[in-house]
Amino acid sequence: MGKYFCDTETVRVTFDDAQWVDVKEEFSQEDQDYMIDQMARAETTNGKNASLSLHLGKLAMLERGIVAWSFTDDQGKPVPVTKKAISTLRLRYRERVLTELNRLTEEAGRFLAPTTATECTSPSTGN
Repeated sequence: MGKYFCDTETVRVTFDDAQWVDVKEEFSQEDQDYMIDQMARAETTNGKNASLSLHLGKLAMLERGIVAWSFTDDQGKPVPVTKKAISTLRLRYRERVLTELNRLTEEAGRFLAPTTATECTSPSTGN
């Protein structure tokens, strides 16, 4: 299914201390919808005054992107990949994983978006 569908393909992000994190090679539509839901929320007060609250969505991207990792606790037991564990992951690991997820997302997006402005023009009018 990997040729046509987002499957279980992963990319390994490695670190200088021999730790690693496996991330999804590409996000599914469900993953993207979840991240967007976490990034933007509509809020109302007493049914009036609607507002939109925007968030960066980094935790949502990490939650949906991380598949496995090599991290262990103080007793050497594997630490499960959970929202709590991801949210407390040290910055040096988080930022590197986010950078890789962003790179993979941009790479996947190149197949969906036009590469030049001329591809968006109407063939008859040039607009």
